[in-house]
Amino acid sequence: MAIDRYRYLLRTAPPDAVEQAHAEAFAQLTPEQRRQVLTEVGATVPASERATTDDPQSLARMATRAEMRNPGTLENTFRSGGPGAAAGARGPSFGSMMGSSLLGTVVGVVIGSAVANAMFGPAFGDPTTPVAEDAAAAGEGEAGEAGEAGADAGADTEAAGMDAGGAEAAGDDGMFGGFFGGGDEGGGGLGDFFGGDGGGFDF
Repeated sequence: MAIDRYRYLLRTAPPDAVEQAHAEAFAQLTPEQRRQVLTEVGATVPASERATTDDPQSLARMATRAEMRNPGTLENTFRSGGPGAAAGARGPSFGSMMGSSLLGTVVGVVIGSAVANAMFGPAFGDPTTPVAEDAAAAGEGEAGEAGEAGADAGADTEAAGMDAGGAEAAGDDGMFGGFFGGGDEGGGGLGDFFGGDGGGFDF
């Protein structure tokens, strides 16, 4: 529930609000954790956008830019240790060292921040209390699933229509083929009606 609200805030809040909420969260971290954020999040942004210090506001500005450029960056970094950790380039991964505790700290502070409180109300910071945003997030997911289902149904209907059209066309060919006779069998139809062997009517 808490992580869902964190994702919702990242998707819907303006960048300056996301930045301020993360500044509050990073201020709660230890110096070692902030250095880890500087290293790991810094690896996901261009050199020109990397923070030069690990003060909370600088980290929050860098983190917000990373998230706006590639949604999901912050959650993935805080959870797994970022791109360098996967390659084993910096020893023990960020995730293995602090992982869930760091993610939990950031998420908890962000959804309970003054920014989130102002935007969504005080209950937003309490994952045990349902809020309207929970239903909105669920509705977005259901709408996406319904859209996919509708597209599949439309494709099936179109395919069925094409099959039916083909069958009808085949039936028409058979009807007219039989009606006009012809073929190697020398069948009847209009051929017989007009004289069988081609003699036509006798005048």
